[in-house]
Amino acid sequence: MLRLLGPILRFLLDNRRDLPKMRIMTTGGRLVLSRCEDAGADLDDAALLSAIEHEIDAFWRSVPFHTLFLGYAMPIESSPHGGTCSDRAILFHARLTERFGARLKARLHRCRINGRETHTAILVRLRAGDYLIDVGSNWPVMRPIPCFERSAFSAFGIQFRAVPEGSMLHVEMKRPEQQEFRPFLSADLTPQSRAQVQAAIADRYSGHHELPFAGKLRFACIHGEAFYTLRDEGFTSGDVERTELWKAHRAKNAGTALP
Repeated sequence: MLRLLGPILRFLLDNRRDLPKMRIMTTGGRLVLSRCEDAGADLDDAALLSAIEHEIDAFWRSVPFHTLFLGYAMPIESSPHGGTCSDRAILFHARLTERFGARLKARLHRCRINGRETHTAILVRLRAGDYLIDVGSNWPVMRPIPCFERSAFSAFGIQFRAVPEGSMLHVEMKRPEQQEFRPFLSADLTPQSRAQVQAAIADRYSGHHELPFAGKLRFACIHGEAFYTLRDEGFTSGDVERTELWKAHRAKNAGTALP
């Protein structure tokens, strides 16, 4: 037993930075250490999809969609305080990576809304094929959407359906007050390089992009059994005035602790 202490202590020392990311389990009477990156390796597609849906639900209940930071030019991006599609997609992508690791092969992907490639979603790879995860929109897309077959689901009375067509995936939505389905988003599933996606995200606030919610107030969240959405087609102030309305109050000395 004493002879084992040396290798164990050496292992713990060499992997001290990764210890919080490891899990311990027993199998066949043996103690097994594994990294959390492999947490999804022993799950089939159905179990993974269920786990991802749980993560989507928890994310919606803690991170709202809104255009406040964008509309008022506040320098807050990709934070738990919410934001627009790219902010939320980046944050959820990090959560998926932390929870499931390389098993999902999760990557950010740019999609089209109203014919313009202004939207950021996530693609994940399961055994059956790719699935699109859209936590970035201001509508409750609560399930991963298969990119390889027709699918349909509803959430909070809002219906979604998706149809793959060649390299494209077309998603439509129908709200309770609407009589028919309408285009929601489309995704060209041709692989996009990480550099390409990062450049598009970094440039997303450029005026030439004409974001679909530019100059508009949007807020959406889930609380209890309800999906709440607030839509206002115009802020009361102009672009220049809005950027002057928010104020950042900071401690005079960065190292001074607040009482």
